[in-house]
Amino acid sequence: MPRFDNPIVIVTRPKADAQRFIDVLRTISGPFSVIISPAFENETLSAEIPDFDTAIFTSRAGVAQAPRGDGRSAFCVGDATATAAKGAGYAAMSADGSADDLVTLILRQRRDVALLHIRGEISRGGIAKRLNDAGLKCHEVVAYRKAAKGPSQPIRDALSVSQNIIFPLFSAETVSILETWPLNFEGCTVVAISDVVADASATLLPLNVVVSPAPNVHAMAQATARLIA
Repeated sequence: MPRFDNPIVIVTRPKADAQRFIDVLRTISGPFSVIISPAFENETLSAEIPDFDTAIFTSRAGVAQAPRGDGRSAFCVGDATATAAKGAGYAAMSADGSADDLVTLILRQRRDVALLHIRGEISRGGIAKRLNDAGLKCHEVVAYRKAAKGPSQPIRDALSVSQNIIFPLFSAETVSILETWPLNFEGCTVVAISDVVADASATLLPLNVVVSPAPNVHAMAQATARLIA
């Protein structure tokens, strides 16, 4: 895989998450320019949160929609989500991986408690169903949705004149938003957080696709840094 001299790294996560990723990347990579332009905003839904003993979080956005933990336990998909949950008063455990890793962690604990997955409108892990099928008691509530945004002018300008572009992609849902943008991604190199996201990104027809060695921000930063001279 070729390395890029001073590429443009385009990050389409919400601004706070995008900035965290860029801050990590700057500590381990060569020089690059950056465009932060969120493809969506998290929009709160009028969901009633039922009583629960232990929360399940698959994103920081889910934590933001949850009540205070007040010492309750929380199973979290990754370290960043666990950190957010701890900040919200939960005794958080991180699966440090994917939805599959999270289900494995919960099943290993086998707690006879009321579990609640607080999630977004689109969820591909089927976590509540898998836990219920395994004999646990798990409910889910859809507490937020991703409200899609169009491409910013800096992204339009970059894609029209440069092929020296790296696109870190953190979810298949984000890819589905990018598919609606009237832009040409054929000169871009995608860094995908998982094989699922890599497969989804094929619809964008990128020049190259690199898969992160692990589904977390630090591994994504490492995979991106390896592309930068």
